[in-house]
Amino acid sequence: MESAITFRFSDLPLELALLVLKYAAESTFSQKEKYAEKNPYADAISLCRVSRLVRRTVLPELLHTVSLRRCYGVRMFANALLMQQAYAETKNDLFFDYTSAVQRVWISHNDFVERRLHDAEVKKHIDSLVPVLLAAPALAIDSYNLKLFVQSVEDAWTSRADLDVNDGYSPYPYPVRTQSLTITARGPSFRWDIFKHIPKGSVFLASIPNLTFLADGSGYPEVSRGLISPEHPLRLWMHYMPWACMKNLQTFSVVYPHMNAHYNLAKYIQRGRKFHVERLTVNVPLFKQDPASFPWVTPPFPVTNPGEKSIRSDGVSFKVTQDRAKFCQYFFTWDKVWACGLTE
Repeated sequence: MESAITFRFSDLPLELALLVLKYAAESTFSQKEKYAEKNPYADAISLCRVSRLVRRTVLPELLHTVSLRRCYGVRMFANALLMQQAYAETKNDLFFDYTSAVQRVWISHNDFVERRLHDAEVKKHIDSLVPVLLAAPALAIDSYNLKLFVQSVEDAWTSRADLDVNDGYSPYPYPVRTQSLTITARGPSFRWDIFKHIPKGSVFLASIPNLTFLADGSGYPEVSRGLISPEHPLRLWMHYMPWACMKNLQTFSVVYPHMNAHYNLAKYIQRGRKFHVERLTVNVPLFKQDPASFPWVTPPFPVTNPGEKSIRSDGVSFKVTQDRAKFCQYFFTWDKVWACGLTE
């Protein structure tokens, strides 16, 4: 019998070995994974301890999608950024530019399972995150943290303007690269008028081209089944939207579970169940031209099946994912769905 062929990982060419390490370091946000059982960053964190070269190779994969689902996570990430700042000042080899690596960030808190920190303490951590959050192309955030984040951005802008007023420099300290702002629209802290206390001249909101709300499904099962016009559940959104200050906005979307007539409401609320994900998108420039005559869908109302995308009028489109995700209304579970890319 021939002996088994052995091959050591160290025998691989360096370029190939680094590719393997990058693949192994990808965060596991699969719907089959459970956060309680496995940290989605566990493999990448372990690899970072191998060597400095391996650390620099896998950090971009670890930081690609940052999920901060608790106040504790926000605090720890803020501390990590402060540590990198200290490394940069001392020219330490462990310095790594998080701003260039982070592409997607989720920030939320859960009133059901944690005690909320004082606003001043949370804002202190958010202040540290501002450069990274503004550099990330995709930001998902709850209404509570959004208010603090916008205030932190305005404070940074004001401070820079005061320093540079006589120097002729731009008053904008950080470039805004956010292409997609997603707001979680559920929970004890959620208010329909979430923009009421945000400055109307907000530089951050004025730069956003794509805005999405994640809804818990209330009012949308009828839309999924073609029983009502999408205009009905969107009325409050359209009423409270700060259209005047969001000058660059091109699309406004609401994402919700695609529910058919056979779902069990009690099970969904208490224990959760799997649904496809539906995205309803409104063409903002067309809506702003004349909201009264905007071409909302007319009867018979459309039904979009899983895996399909449909454009039912010049200003409204629907998209339903082929894959399903588990939702539980009692515990708002959008973070994992968003991390998997099912809301895009």
